Amino acid sequence: MTLKTTRISKPQPRRPYDRTSYVLVVDDDDTLLKFFKIHLNKSFSRVIVVESAKHAMAQLKEKEIDLVLTDIRMPKVDGLELMAKVRRFDPTIPVLIVSGALLDDDQTKACLEDADGFLRKPFSFEDLHSFIDRGMKLREAFKEMASIMRDRKNFRALLRGKISPRRAAKTSMGKSLEEKLNFHLAVRAG
Repeated sequence: MTLKTTRISKPQPRRPYDRTSYVLVVDDDDTLLKFFKIHLNKSFSRVIVVESAKHAMAQLKEKEIDLVLTDIRMPKVDGLELMAKVRRFDPTIPVLIVSGALLDDDQTKACLEDADGFLRKPFSFEDLHSFIDRGMKLREAFKEMASIMRDRKNFRALLRGKISPRRAAKTSMGKSLEEKLNFHLAVRAG
């Protein structure tokens, strides 16, 4: 008689996005692109991998990208320049930078202060998952903030202190802006 063994898998944490989310990975290293494509497709959402900023911008125009994950050191256009281009195209898309290179002071400052996240290579799978989860939470917060800012009347009243963040949020989104802004600031702080 043979005993059957059953493998009990660890429950996966709830992800802050669904399988329709697009993650755009930009890196000039083919091996890393293959790693990201295989690993992230298993665990996260739809993944698009490209080897240059030029190809990344083309993808941004074709699909609704939810997150950009880029290497900092690439030929022609580096990750910081790509970050600026993405923000001009759509400021609600978080840009996360991954790098194993030694960075100069300006690059380090830009990664820590300007990017929506910075992860040093080598990293663990869990570090990568947490990194992307945080980026997707930022995407939701950015989209909600952008929708409130599109409502000019409420946004101006909010800035002038004539209405509370709670009332502005209820009027334009049906949720508490104060909570969303606090959440956004907490996520940004890391």
